[in-house]
Amino acid sequence: MSFGKLIIVLGFIVIIIGLLIEFTSFFAILKKNPLDFQFTIGNTKIFFPLGSCILLSILIAIIMRLF
Repeated sequence: MSFGKLIIVLGFIVIIIGLLIEFTSFFAILKKNPLDFQFTIGNTKIFFPLGSCILLSILIAIIMRLF
């Protein structure tokens, strides 16, 4: 498989995962993670997704070990 086709396939996979996250409750743990910090100061809202980053890092590490 050429590099261009690989990039297209990976982009398509990212789009599908994004749609699943947005329109299903399958990934609800990523939306309301207790380790995701949110600060509101006046009109400014700061969101720091620490827990989601940790979960995704573990998931990616497991996938990479399989391949």
